[in-house]
Amino acid sequence: MEKSQNTASKAERLKDILKGFGIKTAKDLDEALSGALGAMTIGIMTERPVQKNSA
Repeated sequence: MEKSQNTASKAERLKDILKGFGIKTAKDLDEALSGALGAMTIGIMTERPVQKNSA
């Protein structure tokens, strides 16, 4: 019983955090995650290659 209450408490805290970012629905979350993934992909593609250490 205590574990389920702890999980519910964590879920409520997460919902509050997401609301602070303007994410109130599952659709909002999907759009935010899609945008974040797109930004990470662009960042990875535009980074300069890291040279291998020759040591």
